[in-house]
Amino acid sequence: MKVIRGISRFFVWMTMFFIVALMLLMVAEVILRSIFGKAILGSTEWACMLLLFELTSIGAAVLSNRMIKVNMVTVRFSAKAQVILDIIMLTLCSGIIGLVAWRQFMFAMKSMSDGTKYVTLGLPQWPFIVLFSLAYAVGAITTIAVLIRKIVNAAKGKWKLEKELEELDPVFVFGKHIPE
Repeated sequence: MKVIRGISRFFVWMTMFFIVALMLLMVAEVILRSIFGKAILGSTEWACMLLLFELTSIGAAVLSNRMIKVNMVTVRFSAKAQVILDIIMLTLCSGIIGLVAWRQFMFAMKSMSDGTKYVTLGLPQWPFIVLFSLAYAVGAITTIAVLIRKIVNAAKGKWKLEKELEELDPVFVFGKHIPE
């Protein structure tokens, strides 16, 4: 789990870097358009790519329980039913995220063999797609790690603890100083 936390933190830092780059690009774009009347070449493609890089922190979202949840109905279930439902949902999510990672990797390989490049920038597409594929693979592995923790705690009969934790990884969120 330490390795998964470390990789997820790396992607969080990378996401923050890309958000700052996106903000700086937009500020530079506005200033250059207003002063010189010209746009930055390829700024639209760069903005799209930088915005998409927010998706690389999917593993961190899983570890910190920031995934989309609809608990209007499930909150009325018992702790055991909620954990079982979480196990089912995490199983489906890990499969879907893993499938997306695999298909993105296959698309990256096709893009590399075809020599596909971004129109304005002239950069090859495949390195960016591989990065997304890696991020989604980490997300799938993270989801599987949380799923395993849930299954182990369910097998030990710790239903209430798992219900309270939900998908939260307290060490990732709080570090070593977990509040009581």
